[in-house]
Amino acid sequence: MEFLSPKTKERISKLEAENKSLRLQLEELDTAEKSARWPFLIIILLIAALVLVWKFNTPSAEELSAIRVEMWKKGSLKDTTLQPSFGIEYSIQVGAYKDLDYSVLSLGIDGLKVQEDNGVQRILLGRFASLPEAQLYLDKVVNIGFEKAFIVAYKEGIAVGLLPNKTAIKE
Repeated sequence: MEFLSPKTKERISKLEAENKSLRLQLEELDTAEKSARWPFLIIILLIAALVLVWKFNTPSAEELSAIRVEMWKKGSLKDTTLQPSFGIEYSIQVGAYKDLDYSVLSLGIDGLKVQEDNGVQRILLGRFASLPEAQLYLDKVVNIGFEKAFIVAYKEGIAVGLLPNKTAIKE
């Protein structure tokens, strides 16, 4: 730089200082911009996580088809949810009698069963593997005059829930 005039040298020094200052400003802006991106990236990641959790936590078909039922245990009503499974069987109960013997009714008639439990004979119609089938049959039973008939759910031969029909519920 010996061949440059002192004025030119001074101008180059000023330009280099200005260049250094501009580079520092540019680095500060870049750092600020990068730090300003973090909240957006975090928000985007949180939204993506929420979407994934929502998608994979949607209820299964089995959970959606769970049925709220009335369950009687030891003389008191327990509110419960009956999950469909292969072990559940449904029947329509049209009556329960204590002092009369109706067991002869079930002899030779498919679909009619008299079940005794603690001295009470329950008259049951049909055996259904799915609740919708039992509900259709219950509608027919109610329409022919058994207005207080209801669905009883059994698992392994034990009553696990009662589903009353619409006409039996007096509001």
